[in-house]
Amino acid sequence: MALRDTALRRDMAAWSHYVADDCIFSTDDGVLETKAQFIEHVGKLPPEYDRSVNPRDYVIHVYRSTAVINFRLTGHEQFTDTDIVSEERQTETYVKQSGSWRLVARHWGLLPVNFRKPVAVDATVYKDYVGQYQWRPLDDVEKVSVKDGKLWSRFSKEKEDDEYLPLSSDTFFVKDDVGSVTFVRDAQGHVTGYTYHRWDGQEIHVKRIQ
Repeated sequence: MALRDTALRRDMAAWSHYVADDCIFSTDDGVLETKAQFIEHVGKLPPEYDRSVNPRDYVIHVYRSTAVINFRLTGHEQFTDTDIVSEERQTETYVKQSGSWRLVARHWGLLPVNFRKPVAVDATVYKDYVGQYQWRPLDDVEKVSVKDGKLWSRFSKEKEDDEYLPLSSDTFFVKDDVGSVTFVRDAQGHVTGYTYHRWDGQEIHVKRIQ
């Protein structure tokens, strides 16, 4: 797409041709930017500082002179010797003006992909965590099980298990979630539930019901 190519080249004059002057940019931080602010920020960055690759999974709806496009892409940001990778989805709205499509709104948000690395632990402790867990009375029940020496989680409506990958003997994460789970015990050592640690510091206390 020409719009994306011109931005990657930092050719903001050519990019501007495809973008309405009053275009709304809503960032993954929830910040609103104007076209001028977007040009000022992106235009001065070297391409390796902030670039995107592999746009895919397109969903396109056209309503006469308006088009809405949603897609996924992979972002890369270079910090010294570190390449920070982010998976995100974007939604773009275009309006046809004088025979040409012009961007009038863009919103993007990060997808929950966990880049933590699991550690080696004694898997015999996993049997203590087997059971059913519930976040709230009306929520799906989560079943935690052990298969092939690994700890797995599945909610009632899901078709596949998610592997709980260990950060320690009692704390785990899954690949498509940026939070973590820490199992808790009572005074007798029995597992009574777990604490889900959200990425923003908030906690959810989940009860073991069976």
